[in-house]
Amino acid sequence: MLWLCIALPQLPLEALRSEDTDAPLVVAACEGSARWIVCGNPAAHSARLKPDMNYTVALALCPTVQKLERSAAAETAALERLAAWAYQFSSTVIPGEVPLDFRRARSGALWLEIGGSLKLFGGFRDFIAALERELGLLHYSYQLGIGPTLEGAALLARSGIRVVMPSPAALQLRIRNLPIALLALEPEIAGALHTAGVRTIGLLLELPRDAVIKRFGVQLGNFLDRLVGTAADPRPVFRLPARYAARFDFEFEVKSTEALLFPLRRMLHEFAGFLRARDTGVQRFTITFAHRGAAGTPMAIGLSLADRDANRFLTLVREQLEHLELPAPTIGLGLAADQFAMPAALQADLTHGSLQQNEELAHTIDRLAARLGAQHVHGLRQVADHRPEASWTAAPLQAARATPQFPERPLWLLQEPKPLQLSVVPQIVSGPERIEGGWWDSGDVQRNYYVMHLSNGSSLWVYQDLGERGGWYLHGFWS
Repeated sequence: MLWLCIALPQLPLEALRSEDTDAPLVVAACEGSARWIVCGNPAAHSARLKPDMNYTVALALCPTVQKLERSAAAETAALERLAAWAYQFSSTVIPGEVPLDFRRARSGALWLEIGGSLKLFGGFRDFIAALERELGLLHYSYQLGIGPTLEGAALLARSGIRVVMPSPAALQLRIRNLPIALLALEPEIAGALHTAGVRTIGLLLELPRDAVIKRFGVQLGNFLDRLVGTAADPRPVFRLPARYAARFDFEFEVKSTEALLFPLRRMLHEFAGFLRARDTGVQRFTITFAHRGAAGTPMAIGLSLADRDANRFLTLVREQLEHLELPAPTIGLGLAADQFAMPAALQADLTHGSLQQNEELAHTIDRLAARLGAQHVHGLRQVADHRPEASWTAAPLQAARATPQFPERPLWLLQEPKPLQLSVVPQIVSGPERIEGGWWDSGDVQRNYYVMHLSNGSSLWVYQDLGERGGWYLHGFWS
């Protein structure tokens, strides 16, 4: 097996905040009576604020530093969303555990078995290019490592080695000179090894395994066996849920709807990855804005055609956000969907591009519905009646059906036919077309319809009333 590890060193920060700021910002955690820095943004790093630094010292160095409290629950939720997103690249996805020890909080990771996926994506280079292209849209800081074992791939990722190690022998040869600080060990074990003078991984692997276990414990021996592939490394494999439910919690109140677009963009791209993993689309999903001490505000997003394009989702969300009034500041976002459908064709028709045009038309209609309100935009549904004014009715967009094959009809019908008054006899180009019906609702009609052309180039749809009224009437026209 060949494992790809996505290491996420900034996960404690990026699980709480999806966009960066120019101000120094750190995530801190308490241990005992002291508070320690877990990680920080680039501005904090430039201010010499580093992981494991006492927060009091950090305040002395940079009084303007902003602080977020670490949330292991938010990190776990982020890893679960990423696992659902990663399923589009591999059917074997393993999300790493979130360590409670703040000193190991930057070791968050996700593994994908990629040996069976390379041919599907056209080879190793195309696979990595596709994965990094989609991963870049999520705006996570990441490092990749590829090796024959889970711990080996994670070690390569943390050390920044972007070279495929296909076998345990090649892995051992490549990691010999790396410091033991890069291993995902408990801080106590790492400290004991350092005290004993064991500074490199090669030296640790050369020590007799029985002696290592006797001095440093069985835990270290088992870890080394999993690292080099001499022992199995069974871990729970992620399974796609039947319904999608994701949540993003803030450690602060967000009052501006514009600021909500940053986390929403990430959530929608994660959602689109989940839909691609299931090879399906969605026609309706719900975004919920959570408030402190108040019920959440739901926002339903509906599409006229099933889709899985994150950018189209974001366009509709942005349109509705402009008209949404939230009753209180937002402290979290939820995204849920439980009904899925196959998406419309994603490629254009080979001759006329009609499929792509249908998608673009549907997207335009969805934008109008999001901007004007769904109650002001509707589709048309056929009614079993030959009378033109009674052959259709307004219907919700999702309930509208394609127009059946009728004789040519003008798009613009008058609400009430008007007596035809022309000073010049027009040219009749087609007709008559006899339409009779309506006796069942006291609206009986008997008409002969004609298409007439005027000298200015316009075309009229007129009829001769064969009933009691008699005369000629204008019923519709083409532009």
